[in-house]
Amino acid sequence: MSQAMNTKDKLWLHARRQFWANGYSNVSLRQIASAAGVDVALISRHFGGKLGLFKATLEGAFDIFETPPSDEAELLDAFVRIFVETPRTNTEPSAIRMLLTNAHDEGVGDLVRELYDERIQQGLRALLGEERAALLAAVVFGFSVAEKSLRIEGIAPPSSDQYKSQLTHLLQAALVKPR
Repeated sequence: MSQAMNTKDKLWLHARRQFWANGYSNVSLRQIASAAGVDVALISRHFGGKLGLFKATLEGAFDIFETPPSDEAELLDAFVRIFVETPRTNTEPSAIRMLLTNAHDEGVGDLVRELYDERIQQGLRALLGEERAALLAAVVFGFSVAEKSLRIEGIAPPSSDQYKSQLTHLLQAALVKPR
């Protein structure tokens, strides 16, 4: 981390890492301040408190498309790219992990789900329809859980061509119109 990074940026970075990896309710302001090497009182000064800091970490979290996909092929390519490029360390957790960690949290779950719906799911519904958009989301989150949390054998390493092939197959299946 650069010496030139200011206090607000340090707090934001460490909050994002901790909130996204461990969940809002499982992280204290003292932990974030300690990781950032600053006094805990500076969180209130810069962000107004824990919720304000968490909200700041969500800015840009769901900006996964440079431009909204115009068709299913672009959508599929975008999701494959997102999965392949997603960081796989606890120091740089992904937006998918943030959702899986925080969507059920009593303190911020409603906020996280609403923001996800507004920024991602509504666009999917507009392109695919409600049912197919829901199925695509289920595949994306299910694949993420199978890979990262359950570590199910048979899922190829993320950097491999086989991984891309497995993910593409699942996403294509989700996009097939139900009968």
